[in-house]
This record gives sequence, structure tokens and C-alpha cells, in this order.
Amino acid sequence: MKALLLRMVVLTAAFLIVDAFMGTVTISGGFFGALGLAVVYGLLSAVLGTLLRLLTLPLVFLTVGLFEFVINAVVLVVTDALTDSLEIASFTSALGAAVILSIASVLIGLVISVVLPKGDEQ
Repeated sequence: MKALLLRMVVLTAAFLIVDAFMGTVTISGGFFGALGLAVVYGLLSAVLGTLLRLLTLPLVFLTVGLFEFVINAVVLVVTDALTDSLEIASFTSALGAAVILSIASVLIGLVISVVLPKGDEQ
């Protein structure tokens, strides 16, 4: 349970970083708006993202994993359509946001894994 909450906080921070760096992606509602987005995005990524990854597996292999950014951008666009907290100007903005979101999530996750002992994150 702690790991799931920690992932939601990391994703929330990553959404706030995307909002800070990209003028074409706007998150309304501050921290709690970003937290709601993290929950919706996490659920969509688990269901829709997994389905898209299975369907596009050959493309993911051919592009050495770079097609994952396109899949994440599609999940972001669907998240934008389902929520009022996220505004994305275009698909290219969603693609850029997917790249920044992935990088920010990895970096924040690394920092947390260094700060927290291994037994505390689960």
C-alpha cells in the first residue's frame, strides 16, 4: 500500500514538473488536481496502456522502446478527454509531456529509492 501511495505522489510531482516546463500543457487545481490526474492516468495506463502495449509490441521492438512514448501520449490525451484538470494543446504537446513525465518519474523514483531504505517502500 505504501508503494502505491508513493508511486501516486511521484506521478503527481512529475505532472507538476510537466506543467512547469510546458506552456502547452496546463494542469488546474494545483497539487490536488495533479493528484487526481495521477490517479486517472495510473488507472488508464494500467488498462488502456497495457492493451496498447500488447497490440503494438512489434512497433515497440522495432523502435527499441521509443514507441512507448507514443503510447503514453495516447494515454495522456485520453486522460485529458476524461478530466477537467488537464489541458493539452496538441498531440505533439502530449508526446513532449510523455517524454518529460517519463524522465521526471524515473528521476524522482531514483531519488526516493536512495532516500528510503528498501524495507520502507512496501
